[in-house]
Amino acid sequence: MKKTQNLISGILLTIIIFGLGAIASRIFDINSEFIPETFFTHTTMLVFSLIAIFIFTKYGILKFQFQKVKFKYYIYGGLIAILAFIIALILGTVILIAFGIPIDPSDKGHAALSSMSTLQIFIFIFLYASICEEFLFRGFVQNFFEPLKSIGLRISKNIFVSMPVLLSGVLFGLSHLILLTSNTSGPAIFRIVIMTTMVGFVAGYFQEKHKSILPAIIIHMTVNLIGLIGSIML
Repeated sequence: MKKTQNLISGILLTIIIFGLGAIASRIFDINSEFIPETFFTHTTMLVFSLIAIFIFTKYGILKFQFQKVKFKYYIYGGLIAILAFIIALILGTVILIAFGIPIDPSDKGHAALSSMSTLQIFIFIFLYASICEEFLFRGFVQNFFEPLKSIGLRISKNIFVSMPVLLSGVLFGLSHLILLTSNTSGPAIFRIVIMTTMVGFVAGYFQEKHKSILPAIIIHMTVNLIGLIGSIML
C-alpha cells in the first residue's frame, strides 16, 4: 500500500513541477530575441526540483547522491545512449511506416532546430536543458522511487533495470509530449518520445549503478549533441 502511495505521489509531484515549468514559459517574457521561452520552463523545473530534493532528503524520504565517477563510465554511458538513440529512431520510423503514417523527408524534427540558432541550441538545449531535466527526472523522480528498486526487468545476469529507472525514463519520454504545443510534427514527436524514453533508461541505469547524477547529465548532453550537430548541418 505504501509503495503504491509513493508511486502515485511521485508521479503527481513530477506532473506538478513540470506543469509549473510549462506555465512559467507563458507568464515570463523579457522580450529578448536571444533567450527562448524554454529558458523559463527549465529554470522553473530546476528550482522546484532542487527544492523538492532538499525537502525530501532532509526528512529522509529521498537519497540524493553526487559521487565522483571514473571517466571511462561517462564514455560507456555516452556510447550506449547514442546506440539507444539510433535504435529508438529506427524503431519509431518502422512503427510509423507499419501504420501507414507518412514521414516528410524534410521534417527537421524538434521545433528548436529550426527556431533557434546554433549558439542558442548549444547554451539552452545542449547545456542548460540537460542539467535542468536531469535534476527533475533522475535527481528527484528516480531517487523518489528508490523504494521500488527491487522490482524491475532482468536483462542479463549482470544487468537489472529497476522500476525507478523505468518510471523516470517513461515520464521523461512522455514529458516531450509538450511539443504538441509547438510547430513540431506528429511523426517527429512520436519518434522523439520513443528516443527520449530509451535515453532516459540509459541515463537512469548509469545514475543508479554509480550513485551519481553526473553520468546521467553527461549522457543527456551527449544525445543533445546529436541535435546540435544536426542544427549545424541543416
